[in-house]
Amino acid sequence: MPALITNYSSEPEYSSYELRQKIRRGEIKGSTSGLARTMQANLIVLPSRYAKDFRNLCLRNPVPCPLLEYTSRGDYTSRLALDSDLRTDIPAYNVFKDGKLVSRRKSNIMDEWTDDHVGFLIGCSYSFETALKEAGLEPMCSKKNMAVPMYVTNIPLNSAGVFSGYYVVSMRSYKPCDIPRVREITGQYIKQHGEPIAWGWEGAEKIGVKRKIEMGLVDFGDFVDIPDDEVPVFWGCGVTPQVAVQESRLKGVVMSHLPGSMFVTDLDPDDESFLL
Repeated sequence: MPALITNYSSEPEYSSYELRQKIRRGEIKGSTSGLARTMQANLIVLPSRYAKDFRNLCLRNPVPCPLLEYTSRGDYTSRLALDSDLRTDIPAYNVFKDGKLVSRRKSNIMDEWTDDHVGFLIGCSYSFETALKEAGLEPMCSKKNMAVPMYVTNIPLNSAGVFSGYYVVSMRSYKPCDIPRVREITGQYIKQHGEPIAWGWEGAEKIGVKRKIEMGLVDFGDFVDIPDDEVPVFWGCGVTPQVAVQESRLKGVVMSHLPGSMFVTDLDPDDESFLL
């Protein structure tokens, strides 16, 4: 049985179940960074004909796409969260049609989800932010409840069937002396992107995102200033499938979470033993 988180000794003040209920009622909008000491997840919902190819995409790209769970066709509940509904329990959603983003920040996807859709939950780096906080390394996005900055890189995915595209990374900044400890902590969370794939300004240049940061740009999420004594650190990101959907020009209706607005599970982020 998965380890469940039902309450907290300090912040945040809600259990994961209570937090999902508040999200469902529309009382929480935007980023879920710092709101739950649980395993959080990215969502992508596909017509069933693409399900096999997407599972293979995750197997071939486990760093940006660590697969936590997938539903049966038409099912919108998750075994990772009590009394959950993937159509309503995320603060905001994106909807794509024929590979193009047609609706952003939807409060629910009740009308779009059909009996032919399959939901996939992908690990999220928000899950290890509590461990970073406890080590005195809480990232600024978590402190300010902002969506982490995310960037499309020049790193190609290992393609699978109809899916191709490029890695997306999330970025947090740290002092160079803290990076070994950050790597050690996050490297334990394999199903939640694990340790960073690049760091420092040379790393930013190598993966093709340095110029965007210097210009104050993001591809997804919120821009966060990097202090003069810190450098960017990059992790694989579960927004990668949304870019793959657009790059691959999938036919039909595809749904996802709005980047930064995650699905909150009931799971202890330190226990990955039962996952796929």
